Amino acid sequence: MAAHVACFWPVWGWYIERLDDGSDEPWAVMALLAAAALSWPRSGFRLRERDGLLVDAAALTACYAVLVPFMPPLLRALVAMSALACTWVSLSGARAKAPAVICLVALSVPVIATLQFYAGYPLRAVTAAGATCLLNLFGADVVRAGTTMVAGDHTVLVDAPCSGVRMLWTGSALCCVLACMRAQVSWAAMTLALACVVPMVLLANMLRAALLFLLETASHPPPEFLHSLVGMLAFVIVGVSLLAFEAAQARWRRRRQPHAFEPALRSP
Repeated sequence: MAAHVACFWPVWGWYIERLDDGSDEPWAVMALLAAAALSWPRSGFRLRERDGLLVDAAALTACYAVLVPFMPPLLRALVAMSALACTWVSLSGARAKAPAVICLVALSVPVIATLQFYAGYPLRAVTAAGATCLLNLFGADVVRAGTTMVAGDHTVLVDAPCSGVRMLWTGSALCCVLACMRAQVSWAAMTLALACVVPMVLLANMLRAALLFLLETASHPPPEFLHSLVGMLAFVIVGVSLLAFEAAQARWRRRRQPHAFEPALRSP
């Protein structure tokens, strides 16, 4: 594992600089630590020479070696982390949790600033549109113009911190952590869970923007702590929704399990 990490030495300088340049918080490391903690082997590491994950790791490493002169640093880091994740899962024996562990390791790449640059404005526009619809649904008279919401003489801007990019990353990380707690995770279930994170975060962020609009347009200026409190409330909604989704998936798996043995029980 140490030798494989050393293969990607050009990535680590960029990784450390990206964590400390002020554009990305170092929370990405928490995803890496969570992946290691939730897949740490109880009976020690073991080299499984015929494990297909080692073939995947070798193929990703070969792609990195061939394409490294042409890939941007972020893409290099994603390929390197994916290769290392495959090796780690094979050595630790966490094959049953491979999709969740690999996704967590991929989320450990500092990507928030890049997402903010490319997806920040579209997410802000969607958030403003959804918040405007919510407010108008309850009798307000709000008009959206780009990423701003206007009601009478009041204009409120949905700025970059309110785009929901950080909430989307944190929700995805929480989704992977919950998946790691299962006995077994499939790629189909992991993909479905991550796909559900997006609408959950969008709806929660729209609700947050609507509540903040009401606070900012109130006759008296709200206390400073209310802004953070509303953001925390929005993420609590996302967390509870993910827990409910995980519980629903668990119930669905338990219902299906007995049916898998029905043919064997009925056979003579």
